[in-house]
Amino acid sequence: MRIEIMKTLLAMKKINMKIGVSGASGHLGRATVAELVQRPGGHEVVAISRTPETITALAQGRFGDYNRPESLAVAYAGLDRLLIIPALEPGKRAAQNVAAIDAAVRTGVKHIVFMSTSGHGAGVDHPAYELLCRRSRAAGAGVAGPGRADRAGREPGCFRCAR
Repeated sequence: MRIEIMKTLLAMKKINMKIGVSGASGHLGRATVAELVQRPGGHEVVAISRTPETITALAQGRFGDYNRPESLAVAYAGLDRLLIIPALEPGKRAAQNVAAIDAAVRTGVKHIVFMSTSGHGAGVDHPAYELLCRRSRAAGAGVAGPGRADRAGREPGCFRCAR
């Protein structure tokens, strides 16, 4: 009887949105997931990682690997919002980031936030991500990219593509 009551309560709980964190098993990702699950507001947190079994917070773990773009489309399915925390793999970073943004757009994520890595020498990649974000906006996605929105368009690497 108790299990049936719990199932009923869970079914009645209204989830207003699903928020995904891609790169959830890194330092920033773990901290972000931990913060999001503590916030009230009727949202569900989805932690996306190459190692979803390590997700300990009250979040749904999903497998997603930046080096396996097909896994990202599955991992991002059904999300309303997505934070993409890029990997810092020299030589692979640009392709990984483009694959992540592209998968999010293709799966219908409404708002994408791409975490800047400009402190790690990634600033040269920003024009490519900005172009991709602008195309994503045309596809209906809202995208906030590297840098602070108040500096968008005034400083290299700072852009914002949101509805």
